[in-house]
Amino acid sequence: MREIRSGAGAMAVELAGALLLATAVADALGHAGVSFYLLVLAVPVTAIAGLVCFGEVVDAVDGGSGDALGRLQAVLACVLVVTIVGGAAIRAPAVSEDVVPTAASATLAVAFGVLILQALVALVPVRSQRA
Repeated sequence: MREIRSGAGAMAVELAGALLLATAVADALGHAGVSFYLLVLAVPVTAIAGLVCFGEVVDAVDGGSGDALGRLQAVLACVLVVTIVGGAAIRAPAVSEDVVPTAASATLAVAFGVLILQALVALVPVRSQRA
């Protein structure tokens, strides 16, 4: 039997996606300060999502099963956290000038790419361990 992944990890990915979308909208409207603080808010959200993914991997390994997709989700969550922290760090000096640096827009695009990969991995069916 096959089942679809869902739960806290998916909810955190959705929340991070909403925060990144709000950041992109704030950028488009020229509110660099707002977009910076939205990214700062996204840091703990993505860190929690990463910890949830890592916890699921540890539970799977402790239960005697290997979960390659879970490991990939945990790695992607780590990449997302690093990307968001990097994007916020790039934006920080320009907050007082209310300007969005070009590199900050690029890191936002990378973060969206990682989120899309996470969503696609979450849609991959996994085999149930039921007997």
